[in-house]
Amino acid sequence: MVRDFLYAKGSRALFELRRLQPVARALPNFIVIGAQKSGTSSMFSYLKQHPQVLRPIFKEPYFFDRHYHRGLRWYGSNFPAQRAVSRLNDRAGRPHLTFEATATYIFDEQVPGRIARDLKTRKFILLLRNPAERVISAYWHARRMGIESRSLAEVVETDMRRYQTEVAGIKDAGLPPTSRPNFLKRGIYHEAVARWQSVFSPDDLLVLQSETLFAEPAKAMTQVFQFLDLPQPERIDFEPQNVGGYKERDAEVRKLLQDFYRPHNEKLNGITRTKLHW
Repeated sequence: MVRDFLYAKGSRALFELRRLQPVARALPNFIVIGAQKSGTSSMFSYLKQHPQVLRPIFKEPYFFDRHYHRGLRWYGSNFPAQRAVSRLNDRAGRPHLTFEATATYIFDEQVPGRIARDLKTRKFILLLRNPAERVISAYWHARRMGIESRSLAEVVETDMRRYQTEVAGIKDAGLPPTSRPNFLKRGIYHEAVARWQSVFSPDDLLVLQSETLFAEPAKAMTQVFQFLDLPQPERIDFEPQNVGGYKERDAEVRKLLQDFYRPHNEKLNGITRTKLHW
């Protein structure tokens, strides 16, 4: 198909080569902005199957948080040429949309402002998973990757102490310095959502509950396609992607996490138009 040639399939080396070409690129019409371990890989798979959606070379370019110094030309090399998309639109008689899905964007304080300055993009999809379950899933993912050796209980205890000292404004709480991610803080969604809403209209942000995507992917994607003004496709393979399993255990830690997140979840429901039930 013609659309298969609008983006390259290959290595990072090809990505670096294409960035040097001064070609106008079809920068993303919408962005999936998070959160991690919330089903973004599955959503990426479902989106790219739509006949009017053109996938990027790499799902997560991490441009607006990790690689912003590389410039828009580097970022644009992840997307097809604008004239190629225009020809495709004329040939098909319908618009085609480009996108990317970098889950870490939701948490970086600088990303909303950077996107507002650099892109015309005003449609963002945010997947949110039960934060207690997200912590546990992220922890076991880190264990599988070999970047975490502590027990789950130790991780949660340390992160809670660190969060409490930050809230209290205590600079030296006797906690050891660490480069490990703060599993706990990334589940305080209302802080991140409020930051995005301070830059973009709430109408620009589609908030979806990950559990709906997991249990009823067709229903969730219908909502996504409506948000993007796209027709419902004839068929999509709803095979889940990048699913990491972990045993149901650590009931005490799960209860501790649920209690911790309860007031934060209430604040989240207060600022979103989607009532999230956790």
